[in-house]
Amino acid sequence: MKKVKGAATKVGRRGLANVAGVGMVTAWRVRAGGRAALDGTKERAGQVLTAAQALVASDLSGGLNKLVAAGVKGAPTVYDKAMDANYLDPALRPGLGGSYHRLFDGGHTIAGAARAARGVSADDTVVQEALGTVKALLRDASTPRGLPLATWDKSTFDSVSGALESKFGIPKAWFYELNTYDTADLFGAAIGVVSVIYRWNSADTEEFAGLASAIGTSAAVSANPLLMVVSVVAMARAYNKASSAEEFAELVDGSFKGAATSGASLAAVAVAGSAGASAGLALLVGVTVGVLAYKVSDKVSLVAVVRFTKGQAAAILDTTKGAVQRS
Repeated sequence: MKKVKGAATKVGRRGLANVAGVGMVTAWRVRAGGRAALDGTKERAGQVLTAAQALVASDLSGGLNKLVAAGVKGAPTVYDKAMDANYLDPALRPGLGGSYHRLFDGGHTIAGAARAARGVSADDTVVQEALGTVKALLRDASTPRGLPLATWDKSTFDSVSGALESKFGIPKAWFYELNTYDTADLFGAAIGVVSVIYRWNSADTEEFAGLASAIGTSAAVSANPLLMVVSVVAMARAYNKASSAEEFAELVDGSFKGAATSGASLAAVAVAGSAGASAGLALLVGVTVGVLAYKVSDKVSLVAVVRFTKGQAAAILDTTKGAVQRS
């Protein structure tokens, strides 16, 4: 009887072990499947973010600024007038660059606006003063001239911009844009920051380089200084990830693919706009074309193309040299 009970006990233990083993395998498969699904979702989300990044540099940025302007429109407040105080002064106004005065009057940087608005309304609380200043800043940020990153001395700005235009062909208007930002630029920088944070640890060298290149292309086209900072950080991260010659090749490939994706989205929006499409339709077309371009470029290796070209050139050169020597 004891032998029978012992055998039954062993069988029961083996059964429990088998059940536990099956349960562990099943749990592992569920976790692995979940990770695969999550990775796939991240990849698709990354493609959409990379494509969408370029859209803030397109004609759609004007529509975004108009949307914000409609939300903050209204008669000028004491805070608007305080920010424009130097420009409204007849003695100072002639030397402040006309419609470009925000870059030179000292009242339109965030710090300058806070100083100008401090205490202008004795009836407002500190919170009301802060909200009034923010609304005034948003009202100016949603206009074509935007807001300056820092205040320039006008004569210095004219000297620098003139030298850049004469020596390098950089237009003065583009240099002005590089020193200012609007609400579309803020939105573009926010997308860039989210994209970088989202893939900071998970993306490989090629993917991160593609992201940095797409951000850089958008920043250059739109002259968005905030986005340029994000692009530099992203590219530095991509270089940090590349620790071998093979990964540096991935860096080159990723940069090419990111620029191709961003360029495709910009071109698609331009075509949709010229065809009279609405802003919503142009947005959809831009994102879709960008994602498709990402998929197509993912199958092309720029490094492989360059190596193939160099190999073919060397072979043709050797053949030509041999033919010349025989003759």
